[in-house]
Amino acid sequence: MKRTLAYVAVIAATVALGASHSAAAAPTAHLSGGGTASFSQVAFNVRLDGSGGASGSFECLMAGRSAFILANFPGLEHNMIVHATPTAGNVDGAIVTFSGPARLTLDGSQKMDVHVQVQVDVAHQTFELTVVEIGPMGPEEFMSGGVALR
Repeated sequence: MKRTLAYVAVIAATVALGASHSAAAAPTAHLSGGGTASFSQVAFNVRLDGSGGASGSFECLMAGRSAFILANFPGLEHNMIVHATPTAGNVDGAIVTFSGPARLTLDGSQKMDVHVQVQVDVAHQTFELTVVEIGPMGPEEFMSGGVALR
């Protein structure tokens, strides 16, 4: 009996140590910033937990000067707004990817639930938003502002 209890204690300690070690080995990261990009205005506040999860928010507004993008959406005349809540994400060097559910608002009145995928290259200050139900919006680079990864 003593031997069994000792064996169970060693296994429990090993599991606990392994769990704390793996949590320490997966650093968190925070992608923040925003500004004016090639054809949209964006804001990033995304925390990546190091184990594939993400939280925070992502906002994208396409209006006015985005007319050539808006033309791809029949009946869309004024603006398209994406408000996303990241749930999954990853950092690989200077490349950050995240995805999650979003709310798409067209011309302020038509609203729909969608899913987004975003890829950001922090080193080159570029990103691409893909609304899964519609397709990629195209790569953009920051004209003002920018993003940082900490």
